[in-house]
Amino acid sequence: MKIKIGYAGLSHLGINYAVASATKGFDVVGFDNNSMLISSLKKKKLPFYEKNLEQNLKKKFNKIKFTNNIKNLSECDLIFISQDTPTNSLNQSNLSLLKILIKKVIINIKKKCNLIILSQVPPGFTRSIKWNKQKLYYQVETLIFSKAQERALKPERIIVGKDSNKMNKKYNFFLKKFKCPILEMNYESAELAKISINIFLISSVTSTNILSEISEN
Repeated sequence: MKIKIGYAGLSHLGINYAVASATKGFDVVGFDNNSMLISSLKKKKLPFYEKNLEQNLKKKFNKIKFTNNIKNLSECDLIFISQDTPTNSLNQSNLSLLKILIKKVIINIKKKCNLIILSQVPPGFTRSIKWNKQKLYYQVETLIFSKAQERALKPERIIVGKDSNKMNKKYNFFLKKFKCPILEMNYESAELAKISINIFLISSVTSTNILSEISEN
């Protein structure tokens, strides 16, 4: 099966997953409104460092189309919303830009496209999106800075939130390329799983720092 994968929002999240998808053999369209970012990516210049990312980008560069023309996403079978969710000084998520991006994507893609949300969102967000629920999913991302390519290419599991429908064939074909367990649940459970993973990581770091201070004392 030949399918094309689109990524809307080329932040740390979007770039790593776009390159990982190309490395797995898929043709990829990477969209972002930032024309300077697109210009740099077309020259194989990355806005940040990640182990093996530049190497993988250069290897599969001919499989990725970087563009600031959102209409190019209409070529894709699967489209991931992959913009990092910004937070303020109180660590509160700002979803306004994400909502604008999703609306623009929906206006410019074909109704047969599968739309997958990768960005971190609160429970209930995905279900509120006005798109065919048979083709709407939430996928939990678990990238870690400095290990993002490794985790994008070799996840220990993939958590997918969906409606009551069976997994779409094209999306299922894509997921199986990663050769790991696929855990299916409803939208809200998947969205909560992502938040829970983050809370666990935060608490682990906090506990480690406390134990370190105790040891030093």
